[in-house]
Amino acid sequence: MNQCFTARRLAFAVVALGLSLTGCKDTVEVSPDSGNDYYPVAVGNFWVYAVADTTWNLATPSTPSVRTATAFQFKETITETLTDAAGQKAYRLVRAKRLTPADAWRNDSVFILTANQQFVALTRNNARTLELIFPVREGRSWNFNAFNNNSNDTITAETRQYSRIGQPFTTAAVAGSPAIAYPATVTTTNTGTAADNNLIKILNYQQIFAKKVGPVSRKRRNLQPYYYNGPSGNPIYVPGSYFSASVRHETLIDYGPR
Repeated sequence: MNQCFTARRLAFAVVALGLSLTGCKDTVEVSPDSGNDYYPVAVGNFWVYAVADTTWNLATPSTPSVRTATAFQFKETITETLTDAAGQKAYRLVRAKRLTPADAWRNDSVFILTANQQFVALTRNNARTLELIFPVREGRSWNFNAFNNNSNDTITAETRQYSRIGQPFTTAAVAGSPAIAYPATVTTTNTGTAADNNLIKILNYQQIFAKKVGPVSRKRRNLQPYYYNGPSGNPIYVPGSYFSASVRHETLIDYGPR
């Protein structure tokens, strides 16, 4: 992709974001929630997640997929402020990983968070995505990839949507940690071109943010059910078997600073 096209795309993205901030899909006219405290960003803030990963290997007509489950923990810590490529204030978010609570944390990845009165963006693997936009409203949608060159989205694609604004949510008890109840949360899900739920593909992603806490739950499913051609040429699906499949659920078990 040449630099001129990239520049035009970013310019269009800013315009599209500005339009979404003033006139996204709103089904009910209510006072908006500013939403900024759904992801509190400050140096020293951290979040610890219990992670459950499940994968299935490639099936054959005579051999079903085998399920493999693994568990570990992530810790995400805001370590410092910096100036991003646009000259704006940003935050370094370091993710560490350990297999058990007895193990030492080992740095795994580094992300860049940008948080302001309009949105929260996260840069990972050189791609900047819009995690939240403000104010939050029930049913409001936006382009998750407005600030990057994802070829699967058009400039105006609306691939994330809000629901359950201000609703309570309780995480499950996981990895020896108790269930935690949060009185006010917001849910974001992928939608439109970014979501599939049919016989040949199941793709969905959900994040739940709690007020004054941040992300408390992340669920991602990417499943391609296995099938083969029957005697008549019609596809025959094998329940529980896949060409490829992965499911990840991250559940917040600790956060701070206290």
